[in-house]
Amino acid sequence: MSVEEMKVELERLDTLKWDLKSVVDNVNDKTREIKYDNTPMEIYMHVEHLAEKHGVDIKYEVDAIREKVNLLESAIYELVSPFESELRDAEYKHDDLEYEIEEAENGSD
Repeated sequence: MSVEEMKVELERLDTLKWDLKSVVDNVNDKTREIKYDNTPMEIYMHVEHLAEKHGVDIKYEVDAIREKVNLLESAIYELVSPFESELRDAEYKHDDLEYEIEEAENGSD
């Protein structure tokens, strides 16, 4: 690959990096929404109130729900991992190509 072709590819990778950074930010913003979704809490709090009113112990079940909700949040946050991996790959390729261009240009002096 010529230096000019490498520079074109470097530009493409630079654009790809910025696009992926934007996507990572977008995915993070979207996955954070789970933090503010209180539907499970509203449900078990309502049921806890009924249980308390009727003398029924549901502590074990509520604790299990809280644990599963935490696991769900963690799983949702992990959705960004493949995007971060693609971004890292693009950054590595960009850096490697940038180094190759420098070497080619310095080697021809």
